[in-house]
Amino acid sequence: MLARRVLACLALLIGTGFASAQQGAPQLLTVFPAGAKAGDTVEVTVSGHGIDGTEKLLFSAKGFTADPGTAVNMSKAQQGQPTSGAKFKVHVPKDAKGTLDVRLVGKGGLSNPRAFVVSNLTDVNEVEPNNDVGQAQKIELETTVNGVISAPTDVDYVTFSAKKGQSILVYCLTTSIDSRMSADLMVSGPDGKLLASNRGYRGGDAVLDFKAPADGEYLVRLSQFAYTTGGYDHFYRITVTAQPWARATFPPVAAPKAEPVSSFSIAPTAAMIDAHENGANPVLAATNPVVLDNEKNNTADTAQAVTAPCDVAGRILKKGERHWYSFDAKKGDVWTLEVFAERIGSPVDAFFVLTDDKGKVITEQDDGADTLSPNQFYTKGDDPGRYKFTVPADGTYKVMVSTREAGVQFGVRDQYVLRIAKEIPDFRLVVMPMTPHVLDAGTLAKSGAAVFAVYVFRFDGFTDAIDLSATNLPKGVTCPPQSIGAGQTRGVLVLTSDASAEDWEGFVKIEGAAGKLKHVARPFSLTWSAVGVQNNQIPNTPMLARMDRGDGMALAVRGEAPFALAPTETKLTVKPGAKLDVTLKVTRKDTFKDPIAIYSANPSFGPRPQGNQPVPPAGTAAPGTSEIKLSLDVPANLPPGTHTLILRGQPGGPPPKGGNNAPLRVTPTFPAVPITVTVAK
Repeated sequence: MLARRVLACLALLIGTGFASAQQGAPQLLTVFPAGAKAGDTVEVTVSGHGIDGTEKLLFSAKGFTADPGTAVNMSKAQQGQPTSGAKFKVHVPKDAKGTLDVRLVGKGGLSNPRAFVVSNLTDVNEVEPNNDVGQAQKIELETTVNGVISAPTDVDYVTFSAKKGQSILVYCLTTSIDSRMSADLMVSGPDGKLLASNRGYRGGDAVLDFKAPADGEYLVRLSQFAYTTGGYDHFYRITVTAQPWARATFPPVAAPKAEPVSSFSIAPTAAMIDAHENGANPVLAATNPVVLDNEKNNTADTAQAVTAPCDVAGRILKKGERHWYSFDAKKGDVWTLEVFAERIGSPVDAFFVLTDDKGKVITEQDDGADTLSPNQFYTKGDDPGRYKFTVPADGTYKVMVSTREAGVQFGVRDQYVLRIAKEIPDFRLVVMPMTPHVLDAGTLAKSGAAVFAVYVFRFDGFTDAIDLSATNLPKGVTCPPQSIGAGQTRGVLVLTSDASAEDWEGFVKIEGAAGKLKHVARPFSLTWSAVGVQNNQIPNTPMLARMDRGDGMALAVRGEAPFALAPTETKLTVKPGAKLDVTLKVTRKDTFKDPIAIYSANPSFGPRPQGNQPVPPAGTAAPGTSEIKLSLDVPANLPPGTHTLILRGQPGGPPPKGGNNAPLRVTPTFPAVPITVTVAK
């Protein structure tokens, strides 16, 4: 059936021909200001690459509108710096609040997201010069200032009036709004003496609070920590308020909700947990009865008795604290032990020790060792890895939880959750653009296809294959049958469109199912492109990424594919370690004359990269050819079962102008319809 649909699609393409070749999608580097007051209309300037002012703005929340944009001239920049921009008048809904995402949608497709914050406070932009005490920008309480640390030695000053005894909060958002800045924040009183300072509160964000000692003017000083970097990408939002605030929400575990948090900046380390918003930090979704640390358990002899399964919430409130818990277990029982700290916004580097009742150490677990990707989706973090404990004998066992910095770091924010639970085989999915080192987004050409990377977190021995599907798709867009093979932690997904597809932008949901288990994939994007590499190189260092905000994965339908690839067979069988032979039909637009480099989008098939060198093509379709035969390597250790193979073609024309100084841009790619590969035993 699928093969007939493919051939019918090819016939339609041949009969109707192609429109103009797909243009590159815009890349969004900055949005300034990176927020506004609810109900206001604000002029927003965006900058990046491939922006001409004809784009739309796509917000992750409803109710936002923007007047047509106007182009902004940008000077010629070095690699990575903005080369184009536009201005928009944005109308913010009165009921909007929190952090959301904004994207550009142009003729060439969809851009990556940038954060946009809406609050109930007055919102202004910095006024230069504000680089010295005497030039400090005067503001009122309950105000947010949007600014940029434009050079490493740039320092911005703000001044405000406060009354004696007022509780004042000053916070600077950077990492939370996709900035590269690491804020160093200080406040001085009317007498010029330093009252408070902070950096590294959460990522590059800084937060401080104090009680005003006297009536008068207070001075806020903001800089990049250590004066090491600066530039267009060091934007910030600094807020001065007397409104009450909470340092932390305790306990950081509560009744579950369906989806993870969206307003917080969620890094890959936290992609697999189920959490929701509840004030100052993400709150873990409880899967067991919740138990609170009794604060009397600082030694093994005073261990707090708990009944497994349980989710134990604790805080390192005093210097050097170590918390002990004991639980009874039967021989042969299997328990999983896991500690959550970094993943729920805690600053602690947690570890735990499991002993028997006589104090013999069974295991000590510190930083988790696993990562799903060495660069694009780097999931290694400071939380201990999940430990499988097979009980060797009936008895009482003890768990000690603490942090490596307990001697110098402690307080209400230094929270953790210890989970002792039965094994529950399960999985979670992440979906993101295919390109591993360049800002990208989901753009689907008419009569074409778009490919995405899918990462799989597998828990407690879950190894089953996972079938992928999509919902909320626009007219003319489909998700062909495809799956992630048994035991695999990375796969690919293809969405296809026919000639009836119209221009569209919005959010779709990608789902994975395995038997009775079903989960919606969490969309992620890179925050910044790689630096110091060329377009065809892949860096050997981890990239920054975070979870998108919105009701699903952002997608735009724009343009029309200059060529199409279709397999002559959509179901193939191969043995591990053998060669997989594939034949592709190539259909071209009359004006498209370039060669087409064919790559395997599935890392389990085809050539392997060497170091950080580009992945070599599986083959190249020369100009004028209508068919290409490929022979793909199949790893000898590839698990038997069903796998999905996606082949993608890239125009093999000349490299972009500008050499090494050219912005890193995504080369448009047009995948083939999925091929179901059965790996025989």
